[in-house]
Amino acid sequence: MTNPSKFLFNVDFSEPEEPEVVAPPEPEIPMIPVAEHEKLLEKARAKAFEEGRVKALQDLQTKQETLLTAEVQNLAQSVGEVLQSLDEMQSAREKDAIGLAFLVARRLCAHLIARQPLAETVALVSECLGPLRKAPHLVIRVAEKDVEALKAQVDPIIHEKGFEGRLVILGEPDISRGDCHIEWADGGIRRDRKVLESEIDASIRAYLRTRGPARQAKTSGASAQKDTDV
Repeated sequence: MTNPSKFLFNVDFSEPEEPEVVAPPEPEIPMIPVAEHEKLLEKARAKAFEEGRVKALQDLQTKQETLLTAEVQNLAQSVGEVLQSLDEMQSAREKDAIGLAFLVARRLCAHLIARQPLAETVALVSECLGPLRKAPHLVIRVAEKDVEALKAQVDPIIHEKGFEGRLVILGEPDISRGDCHIEWADGGIRRDRKVLESEIDASIRAYLRTRGPARQAKTSGASAQKDTDV
């Protein structure tokens, strides 16, 4: 038998006991063979490489699509500018061609009137005398120097058309050669080359004004179609 230990009176019961601190158990480190570790590491590297490759391809595709979109927009803008430039050139050519044609027509008309100043007047009188053969009188106003010549050409037409009224031919200093005023009791006709030229010029200007917006709409529509195709 063992002898019991003696109480030595060296314990202070007035102080609380300090709790016993129990250290947590250290986690066990899993251990695997080196070959398996290297195999898992190789798989992780391959997976990381594949993910990086896919991400790089996606970034490259996105960048290429962005660049392609920008290039297509630039191309569409360039095409629109070229079309607008071509339209402006064509419009300028049309204006020049119309202006030249109008100038040639005016020059030709002036030469024809100089050679045959009464041709249009006689034709107009011939058209009027038929419907107006029952009119009581008919007054023809022309340039002063053409009065006698017109009388000589109109007399046969009066008999041909059966005009029964009184025909009066007057010379007016304000009427240009080739122009005439034909008047009867309840109406009249005027042939004024300057007025005709002004009306033709106004019609040409109106035509060119309407061509401008039509060309712009066509160019805008082409650009919009290209944007839609993109």
